[in-house]
Amino acid sequence: QWTLMDRRKVYDLLESSGIDVPRHVYMSRDGYVSTGTGDGNGEGGDIIEHDDYIEINGVVIHKPFVEKPVDADDHDIAIYYPTSAGGGCKKLFRKVGDRSSEFYPMINDIRRDGSYIYEEFVETQGTDVKMYTVGPDYGHAEARKSPTVDGKVERNSDGKEVRFPVILSLREKEIARRIVIVFKQQVCGFDLLRVQQNDSLVSYVCDVNGWSFVKNSRKYYDDCAQILTEHMLAAVRPARLSCFSALDPLLTTMPDNQSTPKKERRKTASAMQRVSRMLQGVPEPEEDEEAPIIDDASLSSKRSDADAASTQAPTTLEEGAVPVSQIPHQLSVEPPSIVTSAASSVVDDGHEDVVSVKEPSTHKEELRCVIAVVRHGDRTPKQKLKLVMSEPRVLAYFHDHTKKPKKELKVKAKKPLEEFLKTIILMIAEKEAEAKAYGSKRKASNDSGQLLYKLRHMRDVLQRWKIGGLNRKLQIKPQKWDETVGENGEEIIKCTEVQLILKWGGNLTKLGERQAINLGQRIRHELYPDAPGGGILRLHSTFRHDLKIKTSDEGRVMKTAAASAKGLLELEGEIPPILVSLVHKEKDSIHMLDPSGNKEVKKELEICKKKINENLQKDVDFDKTSVEEHEQIVGPAELTSLHTALQEVKNPRKALFEIRAMMGDLLEQLDEMLGLMTSCDESNHEGGDGKEGESALSAVHIKLYKGETLLELTERWRLLYRKFYDEDTDTFDLSRVPDVHDNVRFDMLHNPHLGLTETLEKLYNMAKAMADCIVPQEYGTTILEKRSVGQKMCRLLLDKLKYDLVIARTDDQVDMRYMINMEYSADLPINTMGRRVRTRLYFTSESHLHTLLNVLRFTYDDPRSSSFILSEYGRALVDKTPELCYLTQIVFRLFEDPKKDMSDPKRFRIEILFSPGATATPLHMAEMDRDLDNSRFETDSLKLISKEGLSCQEVEEYFTDCIDQGKTDEDDDASVLCPPTSAENKKKGQELKDERQQKELTQNGQTQPAEADASGAKTVDANAS
Repeated sequence: QWTLMDRRKVYDLLESSGIDVPRHVYMSRDGYVSTGTGDGNGEGGDIIEHDDYIEINGVVIHKPFVEKPVDADDHDIAIYYPTSAGGGCKKLFRKVGDRSSEFYPMINDIRRDGSYIYEEFVETQGTDVKMYTVGPDYGHAEARKSPTVDGKVERNSDGKEVRFPVILSLREKEIARRIVIVFKQQVCGFDLLRVQQNDSLVSYVCDVNGWSFVKNSRKYYDDCAQILTEHMLAAVRPARLSCFSALDPLLTTMPDNQSTPKKERRKTASAMQRVSRMLQGVPEPEEDEEAPIIDDASLSSKRSDADAASTQAPTTLEEGAVPVSQIPHQLSVEPPSIVTSAASSVVDDGHEDVVSVKEPSTHKEELRCVIAVVRHGDRTPKQKLKLVMSEPRVLAYFHDHTKKPKKELKVKAKKPLEEFLKTIILMIAEKEAEAKAYGSKRKASNDSGQLLYKLRHMRDVLQRWKIGGLNRKLQIKPQKWDETVGENGEEIIKCTEVQLILKWGGNLTKLGERQAINLGQRIRHELYPDAPGGGILRLHSTFRHDLKIKTSDEGRVMKTAAASAKGLLELEGEIPPILVSLVHKEKDSIHMLDPSGNKEVKKELEICKKKINENLQKDVDFDKTSVEEHEQIVGPAELTSLHTALQEVKNPRKALFEIRAMMGDLLEQLDEMLGLMTSCDESNHEGGDGKEGESALSAVHIKLYKGETLLELTERWRLLYRKFYDEDTDTFDLSRVPDVHDNVRFDMLHNPHLGLTETLEKLYNMAKAMADCIVPQEYGTTILEKRSVGQKMCRLLLDKLKYDLVIARTDDQVDMRYMINMEYSADLPINTMGRRVRTRLYFTSESHLHTLLNVLRFTYDDPRSSSFILSEYGRALVDKTPELCYLTQIVFRLFEDPKKDMSDPKRFRIEILFSPGATATPLHMAEMDRDLDNSRFETDSLKLISKEGLSCQEVEEYFTDCIDQGKTDEDDDASVLCPPTSAENKKKGQELKDERQQKELTQNGQTQPAEADASGAKTVDANAS
């Protein structure tokens, strides 16, 4: 019992028993010495804290990580989040009312008093499992919403926390057996963290509670009564126990009666031996017969696989036990298969522990899966500031922080950024003093003034938020250096000139967050049956909803995904805990959702860019040119939106000059406003999540969004203006047109109080029309180019979408981490136990939405209706869409008609839906009424674009063709990051489908095997991650 009071001893004992625990390290300030891996390499003993990780005894633990006091009675547990998720700390505590945790955004530093365990945060899909044992061979597991998600405790009408019994794996049953024996706790509770690793279910034990039992489960107490009955009968009246239940008795773990003399004990079978005899079906001897003695060795050799989990088996690695991770990961009983029928009943198919459920079918079809690909939400403009200098202070900073003076230095961490800010502030003070000293020496003063202007800009950017490395990155690139030889003959390299590049911006705005939350709510109501009993929320809370959210590694994309999950699942609280608990960004998903990296794709994109620059700088009038000339400029006539935009632009070259002139007017107005003050008079105003303060434009008192200063805003536009047009070559950089559009839209939405509405409105209208001509062509200027770029850029995503459809169609158990235990069905308030829905949400950038749409709407085949998976209306709708705005969605819904035969391709039907996202115009959002304008929080409604009766088989075959056609020479390299498709996956998918077909035939009274599904030949051609 004392062992349980120290969490370090618990972890050490678990490790010695071959039980997996989260990767951890101890910070022991009381002299404790670990017998496991908790002390790392044993070096030092102090803790080194960095922005996103800590280092103790040579062990590095990255955020998010958990900080646990070693005292098991101290429940003040903290979780620290990385800066990429927004930082902050969540503190867990014993339930108080409906709260079990609270989030503190400003706490980022760990505690320095006492002893703690630091362990990696284990992602569990927002769920943890509480397991309860009664003896070594009985376990009851309940899943609940993890307190790490939003801290709200879900309670039922009786005020008890909502929990649901789930099926255990063989590994988890062995974990329970070892914990009971090693910790000597017959009635015991412990906490499991389940992680899906490819096709395997891995379970970590993160706490052992000792004496603990289930609060509210009739079956649990019935089982306990059965165990106690068998315990007593086996001990005192074994002859009365004619047969034995499936529950192994508690008595098998108890020692023989020590008071019995040794000689007598040899002649009389012990209680444990009598129980073992019963388990093997050996008849009891007559009372006058001498009972044959069965030794432990012979017992263990005869026991079945199910009976092997006893005290006879080793429980620690020292005794020869294998690590639990090497035990098969199968579930201990089969989950219910989803078979719908007109009547509800439990079907016994003659196999033990296999339960199929026939559900009452009130609908013609059942929704099986929802897959959505979504663009991120509204963001701030991405910006950078470049400055070449040879100032001694900057050079000294560079040499102090690099070991290789010829290589670029990247700075994102808190401490070095703070040091750089101090360096900049000192330089500003020196330059201001120099400016006064020069007096009438204009040339020197002007040079110093330009540098001073840039330094102030850099200072303002660094000071805008509390420094934490979030969404700011400093690069120092050496430009020139001197090489000398030292006294000892060593080479000495001193950098003499560097280029400073400061990058910031691209963050999800509060508007983007609100839009994403609203989108999640709309998805909940519109994509799932919104039944009175609770719809998707009901399924999710009862562990019949398998949700996976995957993103690229960009902060705005991850936060958009977390905000959408908040709306979808009706969660509370801040974004970082939800992001860390529910959003995945593994290497394979990052590679799948990040467009960068493929050289062949880049080459094709460069060709498209070159064509755009040539075609859209022509001095031609739309009204005076032919359709063929229009097609040369913006592509085929069926690309309606491009031709409409060109008609609005009228003359591309004249429109570009008008955009430049309007940008010049805007800069003049900003410079005039800037003249009312100097940069050094400004103080920062956060406006969202940065430092508090007052940003005053002296007389005009303007506060800008997110603490941006007027100087920064002016420089943002000045940089665009300078790069937009090259006077020497008389050419425009058309890649800057989308940037102009993004910037003017941002200022109209977030800075409408600048008093520049008229200028911004004119610039917005011109920039939008031009951007609508350019952006769609960046991913192909012809249909063949669009198809080619789309297939190559989206190849991995198409592979994953196909895999998701195959798994959902074959009713596989992959990724179904929490299966409700059907043995408890009588106690659960659930009518349709077998109903399960999968949801896969993929959040990415605009490029993937453009290229995926191009793949869906364009085919190499003859333009016949049968060769497309989109309807004529759907293709026309996409063709007319001018812009894929923030939160654009492409959605796939898989339905099953259970009345159709398994071999019928039409049994599984696909719907494809499309929304261009948050298309509300920013023109009318003036300061006075913008907060009352709910349209800016909404996205366009989803429209059905797939053809009628589209089967899942058609979509899978279409995706297969696209995947094959999109293969490039670099795919072998890409497979390193995204595991290749395995033959085992293909075989497993086919076997699962065949098994399901045979099961349904059996239930329908048929004996002959059905014909194979036509789509079976192409089952599972994607990685299982």
